[in-house]
Amino acid sequence: MRRIFTLVKKSIRYIKHFGFIAFLKKAKVYMKDRVLRKKDNISYQEFVKSEQKSLNSRSKISKIKKEIEDFRYQPLISIIIPTYKTPIKFLKEAIGSIQKQFYQNFEIIIYDDASKSVEIDNYFRSIEIKNLRVFYNKKNSGISETSNNGVKESNGEYLVFLDHDDTLSPNALYEIVKVLNKNRDIDYLYSDEDKLSKKGEREDPFFKPDFSYDMLLSCMYITHIRAIKKSTFSKLHGLDKRYDGAQDWDFALRLYEKKGLFYHIPKILYHWRKTDQSTADDQSNAKSYAYKRQKELLEAHLRRSKIEAEVKEGYWQGSYKIDYKIEGSIQGEPKVSIIIPFRDQVEYLKTCIDSIKEKTTYKNYKIVLVNNQSSKKDTLDYLETLKDSKYVEILNYNRPFNYSLINNFAVKKTNSDFIIFLNSDTKIITPTWIEEMLKIAQRKDVGAVGGLLLYKDDTVQHGGIIVGLGGVAAHSHRGFDGASNGHGGLLTLTRDVSAITAACMMIERSKFLNVKGFDESLRIAYNDVDLCLRLQRIGLKSIYTPYMRIYHFETKTRKKTVGENTIDTGIFIKRWKYFLKKGDPFYNPNLTLAREDYSLRKL
Repeated sequence: MRRIFTLVKKSIRYIKHFGFIAFLKKAKVYMKDRVLRKKDNISYQEFVKSEQKSLNSRSKISKIKKEIEDFRYQPLISIIIPTYKTPIKFLKEAIGSIQKQFYQNFEIIIYDDASKSVEIDNYFRSIEIKNLRVFYNKKNSGISETSNNGVKESNGEYLVFLDHDDTLSPNALYEIVKVLNKNRDIDYLYSDEDKLSKKGEREDPFFKPDFSYDMLLSCMYITHIRAIKKSTFSKLHGLDKRYDGAQDWDFALRLYEKKGLFYHIPKILYHWRKTDQSTADDQSNAKSYAYKRQKELLEAHLRRSKIEAEVKEGYWQGSYKIDYKIEGSIQGEPKVSIIIPFRDQVEYLKTCIDSIKEKTTYKNYKIVLVNNQSSKKDTLDYLETLKDSKYVEILNYNRPFNYSLINNFAVKKTNSDFIIFLNSDTKIITPTWIEEMLKIAQRKDVGAVGGLLLYKDDTVQHGGIIVGLGGVAAHSHRGFDGASNGHGGLLTLTRDVSAITAACMMIERSKFLNVKGFDESLRIAYNDVDLCLRLQRIGLKSIYTPYMRIYHFETKTRKKTVGENTIDTGIFIKRWKYFLKKGDPFYNPNLTLAREDYSLRKL
């Protein structure tokens, strides 16, 4: 009964501010979220069954065939398969998956890298497929040269690279050509993928984000499917054999340098087989030669791009950290102001400040405390002890709480190069927390930077913000074990996100002022998300780094008032409705919007 009363009270308040029509739209979002929470709870096996049922239905096949007939652009696609001592069983499955394609304007180029196997030679001679041709290297030349040789023999406008033991979904080529009919300028298309177990069962799906340069620097996540415009491939002189085993990553970075256009198809179009020799199965042992070259290609990319940074090992083999050099100002290292609004709750404030003083390795910083009408004696006594500290400045803000207004007020009182917005209910974990954010925030293309925030029990509180989650916006990977890699390794990779929580956010002061700071009409909620989206609007990215970790005790410092966030929610939804409709580019549309656990959305 009490819950119903609260809902009615919030509803009346919302109608007063936004009108009845806006309330109905909000109620629709609320009900949709309730339904999603019940429905979106399926296993990947159920997802696969549903997907296969749809692709195998007569109505779906008929619809796809009709759509293909109507395509104005029907390019020949050359499927390049480099082979070397391939198990015949796997090669048959690979070729079979191509023959089952809905889109049939393709050719298959098999280029064998001197396997010198009678069994393989006999199999190749037995193949009777008119659009398949087989070629041989005279001597073993490696994956790059063999692939390049295959491309030279091809006639297609686009190339699709298929590993000799992997398979394609039957809609793979159709989905590629469907996209190309909308935009022929795309140079590189990639899709979501899963893996084939040793029993041939589909598992371990990776539902990827749209293109993220920072994530591409962290790992080669756009491997499969890989469809490349042939003219672009030729202009870049194909694959570089110096990076055999990691040649695809090198090519993608060289394409990025040339401002090539990447496109993500958010569907499972590629099935990567787990074998004893495959990196799909064991990232730590198989193809170790590939990992040795990954660091080299990243270093080469940084040199070509004139980026001063060191390439370091990431959290898992095959992942990397780009450690940017901090650019000094005339006075030395950039000055950083750490703005912390608070109202009483001195035990949390003291924990926060003590952790900054004890842990922080960066020297040129100042803590700016913004006292929002604290009245308790223990708080006032503690503030007295800080008055003579060279690291602390105390400002008084004697108006009702408005998170945006308080922080804008504080920024105007500072003259630092960079600002950190920090909640008072936090505790520093990483000693180099300022450096880790500053290295990225100083980049010209970056707006806001944040890191991994953990609850007291070491579960994830924030791993970036996903816009649209829960109907408005919510935190990525909330509730995951803080030691986990997250979905597809996302928790442990530096990457683009749509927004960062202001519980711990760094931004260059000039960039903050350029967008006029936080929107003061958003008093409580979504002001940080709104800021990040406005930064994005002027070409500045929000970046999540896993190399900065702090504890966030969340909601400890301020009690929620019934209905106070409702107004902010309404403003945000109205302002960013086009973004909400389009969907967060860094969150895959196959994943649920009802929870923060990266579970699947029911098809």
